[in-house]
Amino acid sequence: MQQQIEMEVAVREERGKNAARRLRLTGNVPATVYGLGKAPRAISVNTKAMTSVLKEPSGHNRVFNIKCDGLQEHAMAVDYQIDPVKHSLLHVDLLRVDVSKPVTVSVPIKAVGTAFGVKTEGGFEEMVSREVRIECLPLDIPESLEVDITDLHVGQAIRAKDLPASDKWTLADFEQKVLVHVMASRATTELTDEEEAEEEEAETEEQAE
Repeated sequence: MQQQIEMEVAVREERGKNAARRLRLTGNVPATVYGLGKAPRAISVNTKAMTSVLKEPSGHNRVFNIKCDGLQEHAMAVDYQIDPVKHSLLHVDLLRVDVSKPVTVSVPIKAVGTAFGVKTEGGFEEMVSREVRIECLPLDIPESLEVDITDLHVGQAIRAKDLPASDKWTLADFEQKVLVHVMASRATTELTDEEEAEEEEAETEEQAE
């Protein structure tokens, strides 16, 4: 179970570009929290703290315990804007979540081990999909899902349906979605083509004789 992130926020009274610019100069960034049938709230959050979380590979799946004016609610960062020049955080959209109800999220895939097809057969590993969608409770969202590729031969693949079963989450993605596969190297393929050409040439010479 992941640890929720405690975050103190403040109500954002002023709106508009100028107000947002002044707010950023104080080390905070404008944000909006919405969802669960409640009215949206304009708030400000600490820029450094929020940026640190969003930079994590699974940052978009972290659950915040937002505290403001004696109230607290859980939310997840579903969207955010980055300055294209300064690469600084400009705005964050936070979606309220009920920690007792499941959500559907995309989780990173991590390949573990060295494939047999790479180690022994001269192939190469290719990550086709780096994320997979699952359904689970907000605080049960894993940072990543590991797939053991040790026994993978050239021409074989691991699909979404091959992920290890868990009592914490269920697959919410296409079962046949390819996550990782092992391909034959180009050098091996070219060598095979040359060998086939030589065989065809030899057969032609035999027929001519």
